[in-house]
Amino acid sequence: MKNNDLFALKKFIEDFGIELKEEIRENTEIEYELRITGDDAVDFILSFGNKFNVDVSSFQLAEYFESEGKLLPVFFNIMYNHSSKKKLTIRHLLDAMNSHILNPI
Repeated sequence: MKNNDLFALKKFIEDFGIELKEEIRENTEIEYELRITGDDAVDFILSFGNKFNVDVSSFQLAEYFESEGKLLPVFFNIMYNHSSKKKLTIRHLLDAMNSHILNPI
């Protein structure tokens, strides 16, 4: 991981309005730990793509984030870490910054 990529990503997250209570790591989960979900997740991914010139057109948001209408169960799941969604991590975003496509495996 390049330190300048991590620094740029951290600044982007903070500028997006997310308060980082702990240092971000490669395995930091975007929904669970940063608490980005619902419409905010849509805005976050689109802004991320624009900021870092990453193609997000094929990214299946619904596989990683709950929709706005299902936030109560999401907050319950977040509290107890029982989400059935795939996990999007900082490592995935860093990889996308280098490959210019968000396509986590």
